[in-house]
Amino acid sequence: MWTVIAGIVLWAPVLVAGSAVDFIFRAAAEHSLSVIMIRTDYCPHSWAKDILQNQTIPVVILSDSETSINIRMFSRPLHVACLPGHELQKDLELLENFTNSLMDFPTQKKIVYISNNVSDRTRMDYIFKTCYHRRIWNIVGLLAADEHRYFYRYHLYPSFRTEYRSLESSTIFDKDFPNMHGNPLIVMPDQWLPRSVLYVDRRTGKQILAGSVGRFFHVLSWKLNATLQLSKKVTTGRFLNATALKELSESFSVDVPASLTIMERVEQLTSTSYPMEVTHVCLMVPVARRIPIKDIYFILSSVSNMFLAIVIVFSYGMALNLLRNTTHRDVRLVDFVLNDKALRGILGQSFNLPLSRSFSTRLIFLMLGIVGLNVSSIFGAGLDTLMAHPPRQFQARSFAGLRRTNIPLVTTEEDFPTLMKLRVPMLVVNVSEYNHLRNGRNTSNAYFASRLYWNLFSEQQKRFTRELFIYSTDDCLWSLALLSFQWPQSSLFTEPVSQLILEVNANGLYDFWVGMHYYDMTAAGLSGLEDPSLQLKEREHPTSLRIVDFLWMWQAYGTFMVLAILVFLLEVSWHRITTLFVSLVL
Repeated sequence: MWTVIAGIVLWAPVLVAGSAVDFIFRAAAEHSLSVIMIRTDYCPHSWAKDILQNQTIPVVILSDSETSINIRMFSRPLHVACLPGHELQKDLELLENFTNSLMDFPTQKKIVYISNNVSDRTRMDYIFKTCYHRRIWNIVGLLAADEHRYFYRYHLYPSFRTEYRSLESSTIFDKDFPNMHGNPLIVMPDQWLPRSVLYVDRRTGKQILAGSVGRFFHVLSWKLNATLQLSKKVTTGRFLNATALKELSESFSVDVPASLTIMERVEQLTSTSYPMEVTHVCLMVPVARRIPIKDIYFILSSVSNMFLAIVIVFSYGMALNLLRNTTHRDVRLVDFVLNDKALRGILGQSFNLPLSRSFSTRLIFLMLGIVGLNVSSIFGAGLDTLMAHPPRQFQARSFAGLRRTNIPLVTTEEDFPTLMKLRVPMLVVNVSEYNHLRNGRNTSNAYFASRLYWNLFSEQQKRFTRELFIYSTDDCLWSLALLSFQWPQSSLFTEPVSQLILEVNANGLYDFWVGMHYYDMTAAGLSGLEDPSLQLKEREHPTSLRIVDFLWMWQAYGTFMVLAILVFLLEVSWHRITTLFVSLVL
């Protein structure tokens, strides 16, 4: 009697729990997985019947040598692999083939089944240690010897350990994965301003990670139950590109690289997070400078204005001399070419009227006075307007405009090979110098800027007396660029980061962090409160006239005076020569 009762107690959990196939379908259902992919070469033959009877979730049956199937075609799969469990080396080879096909999907859920009834927990521990070193996460194990009673899994934090749990356990895969249990989350920021701002707090002497990306990783460490810790290799003010950060992450030097990278190729999708930001990368061009004051006189003395003045003087001179000719008075050729009374009238100067004045002569002089008054008024109004509001030089808004104005485009050494095809003047510097020039508002150069950086700079420009730069979308390096985090293969943080990105964007947190960029830059001492436009205005366009502004006028006056003296001396010399010649002839 007692033997029967003991047998019932011993086998009751087995009868309740069901088979390994039921466990697999239960795991898929609990986590809302869409398909089960089973490699059946070493699975028990009885599985085939159980799988065909269960029609709740689609099943894809593969062989261990199957390589033609594209896993990207399936959304939210559960991967199942069976190991023979006889020779350890054979199991490891099959495990390697299984995991190599999932290198691009490290966080997808997996179940390993050891078919040998003799295999014990030691074999499962060894399999899990191999998975740990190969960065294979979210994996659960089943042993044929106790498949009706227990399943196995391992934990990363606070240290590597395996555990077995009853099949009646409420959760199969850890819902809090990865729970770091207060362990440090080592972060290496790229320090690309303003997203990633790293500075030393003057009061505490500690390094502070700020910016939208920095604040994101503070929230990530809280979500993972971790302690944010900066890498020992980080240096304040030193920029690291995405390639260097990815190498550090692959070598286990850092857990997560805090760097947003533009998605340029399809191959990046396998090792990238959900896009953190959608942006444009366009030209930030300095506002065109005002023309120098001395050039204002060139504008007023343009060829068209001078030609019009000569035509007016010649027309009135012609009219006056034709009138004199009709009254049988002496008229010389020089009076037709350059009439002194017409010239004085146009310039608004006084002159003596002839003694005999007809009505026609008076009418011509009246019209000449009105024209002279208009010319003087127009010239004076134009001069005052141009002095008060000087026009600007050509405003560059595209790569063609940069070539026309010869404004150099600042770029980094890493981006220079890509930008060579633009054929614009370039200034190639390292990233630190690039940040120094752009954040220092150096208006001698043009820069590439994302929409996020421009929003920050435009807020700063509102405090200036005038704008320093414009943001031109006429020519962009990237339009609707996707910025995301790049991870090494088999990173366990890919899924938690992508999920957090969705949450912070849905809740408006990311927009709030972007609005804090100016505060972060100011706290780090990277954004001064001075107005650089004041110094630029005084240097390029002073408020008062200077002697040098009249240099062109004095030069023109001196040139015409010398020319007039030469003409006068030529006339005197010619008069004496003709007089001497006449006296000799007579």
